[in-house]
Amino acid sequence: MAGESIGWGAEFWLDDAAGALTELAGIFELTVPNYQTDEVEITHYKSLGRKREYIAGLIETGEGTFTMNYVPGSATDVICRAAHADGATRSFRIVIPDVAGADEWTIDGDCFAKGYERGVPVDDRMTATLTVKFTGNTTEAVV
Repeated sequence: MAGESIGWGAEFWLDDAAGALTELAGIFELTVPNYQTDEVEITHYKSLGRKREYIAGLIETGEGTFTMNYVPGSATDVICRAAHADGATRSFRIVIPDVAGADEWTIDGDCFAKGYERGVPVDDRMTATLTVKFTGNTTEAVV
């Protein structure tokens, strides 16, 4: 199939609380918003064949996880800890590289940090995972 690519070159940017989007360093795995539509039951006493009926409800943008190399005290660590501590909604940008490398696909929106987990193994690299809740509308476009 034409158009396949690897994720090399992807980026995650997060508002540093001063209004500037800052790229988080050392990310090696990320997830994008996972849009899911709620179902609203509208079954009534005369629903045909005693079958439940549904309509589409609101759209949930889901959660994202961003796994990275952990460097204690680095700019990325400071932003992640601050985002989790203050609970504020912050702007984000996800950049996904194009197959040809000329264009990039961006996803922009808002999120807040739900968790920041850091791991320090005895015989492997130290890693951290920032978990965010995407909130509100997102926009996607090629740049």
